[in-house]
Amino acid sequence: MSLQNTSKSVLRVGKNYIKGYTDTQKKVRDATSNEPWGPSGEQMNAISQLSYNQNDFIEMMEIMDKRLNDKGKNWRHVFKTLTLLDYLLHAGSENCVIYFRDNIYVVKTLREFQFIDDYGKDQGANVRQKAKDITNLLMDEQRLREERRSRASMRSRMTGEDGPPISPGNFEDDEGRRRRAEADRRRANRQNQEDEELKKAIEESKRMARENEERIRREATNEDELQKALALSREEEEKRIKELEQRNQNALFDDDFNLIDGPPNQYAQVQTPPPQQQQQQQGPPRVKISDKYAELDRMLASGEAQDTFGNVGAQAMGHSQGRMPYQPTGNTNGQNGSASNPFFKV
Repeated sequence: MSLQNTSKSVLRVGKNYIKGYTDTQKKVRDATSNEPWGPSGEQMNAISQLSYNQNDFIEMMEIMDKRLNDKGKNWRHVFKTLTLLDYLLHAGSENCVIYFRDNIYVVKTLREFQFIDDYGKDQGANVRQKAKDITNLLMDEQRLREERRSRASMRSRMTGEDGPPISPGNFEDDEGRRRRAEADRRRANRQNQEDEELKKAIEESKRMARENEERIRREATNEDELQKALALSREEEEKRIKELEQRNQNALFDDDFNLIDGPPNQYAQVQTPPPQQQQQQQGPPRVKISDKYAELDRMLASGEAQDTFGNVGAQAMGHSQGRMPYQPTGNTNGQNGSASNPFFKV
């Protein structure tokens, strides 16, 4: 034994003490150690006898489960545990068969075990092959039963003993049939449960796929409608801008300045009346009363005579029998006017 292996043995003993492993667990750990030799027949036989005790069996399975799930660099733990398991399936208690049938997935997983050492050697090959052999054995109940009987018969011939209290050859006794039926029932229930869960998972997956597809289609439809609405809005806005520009352009030439449609602006449409032509003749109009004074009116208009108020020319007023008094606008004070005015009376 090399110094390195001695150190590992001492370390394992220390772990057994510190972690409080039982004697049964220590035996399993020693048989499945990381040292470069396999478990001896004596070790495996002792462990197989312990498997007929329920408490020892539970302690054994606890260590074996940890070993089977060890890391790749500890491939020896895995391979040696599979070797011990193969022995227990042939010579151990029926509990070993039932337990690993129920947990066959642990062994099946090891069919894909991979580890390449520092020298490039595939150390996982032996683990994969051993896992395949044990999986096939667990799945073939008839073959397993025959091999257990053969092993028990050979043991009896070699040792001359009747074997343990529950002999491996009595696989079909009442207790064995009860346990096997119970294991088959649990396995069937678990299989049905897994199938039901698988169906639910498939249905849920289909439902989610349909919802996702509908959501994508709905979003695409909404996006198309949004694009159409935006395009229509842009067209309407462009049309409105063009109409407004056209209206503004027309308003430049519109005298009414009606830029916005609606009722006419009464202030904008008020027509400014054209300025009246200035009368060439200033002063109040002469009203022709009668032909009796026509000659007098002519003389007043031509400036040949003065009106009653002393106005001459364009300022003279026509003769009338005025009903309203006239305001004199001429020069009525002065001897010059009265001397020449035939109508002036003092």
